[in-house]
Amino acid sequence: MDAPSIAHLNNEKFTATRVVHARPDPDKIIDIPCADAFSIIVQLEDFAEHRLWRGRRLSYSGGYRQGSVSLPFMGDELRCQHRASYDNLRFNIPRQTLDEYQAENRGRKIDGFRYEQGAQDRVLYHLAQAMLPALQNPAMANQLFIDHILLAMCAHSIQHYGRIASTAGKFTTTLTPRQERLAKEMIAGNLGNDLSVERVAQECSLSRSHFSRAFKQATGVAPHTWLLQMRVEKAKELLQAQPQLPLAAIAGQCGFSDQPHLTRVFTRMVGTSPSVWRGRQRGAIVLLS
Repeated sequence: MDAPSIAHLNNEKFTATRVVHARPDPDKIIDIPCADAFSIIVQLEDFAEHRLWRGRRLSYSGGYRQGSVSLPFMGDELRCQHRASYDNLRFNIPRQTLDEYQAENRGRKIDGFRYEQGAQDRVLYHLAQAMLPALQNPAMANQLFIDHILLAMCAHSIQHYGRIASTAGKFTTTLTPRQERLAKEMIAGNLGNDLSVERVAQECSLSRSHFSRAFKQATGVAPHTWLLQMRVEKAKELLQAQPQLPLAAIAGQCGFSDQPHLTRVFTRMVGTSPSVWRGRQRGAIVLLS
């Protein structure tokens, strides 16, 4: 038997852990620590055989397909047995986090999730996939992005699996011109800092959920995407103004974790790498002169 590969990301609102184990001990039964929290487990690959107990009762025995999800309550005295190789991502969300989300959206508290063991959920699967780069390199992930993933997971899980349906009415909050200007100024002024949605929302006197949706309604993109766009725009300014400045230095000044992070985001948003883009700008200047 070999040891599992574990990647972990801690956040004040939840934790995310990816566990990859090629050769688990098929006879070992694992006691899962009790907590007043819910776990959203997403299978990143097929998982041939698994057993789960709630207390003394065998709750599930079988396999999972890629994209299958489970949403157990961590206070149910869970035990599990991994009888085949697996690769999954586990989001542990305290009950308080879900209660706060429901309060922000004028919804009632949920007492658990109703789901079919082994059912596939493409939305949660794609949200899990979006988290993988942050787990591989936590310094690369900005707090706005992490908040965005959490809000999306809470919204989807509560809407589709929550035992008590939300009583929230239609969302009508929009950003005032002042709020939009304030939010943009805060994000633009913190390109290199770990700015959270909660902090910006507080400055705008809105809840996290309402601010995120209102910001996207006003700008067409989520707050974390707008942050990346601002970082790329600043990178363009430096590439033009300081042709000899190394890309690693530009990455640091623009809030990227390193040069590869700058290159990936810049290429995705602009369609070409920073070095190629700078070369084209130099060529354009030569032609104009």
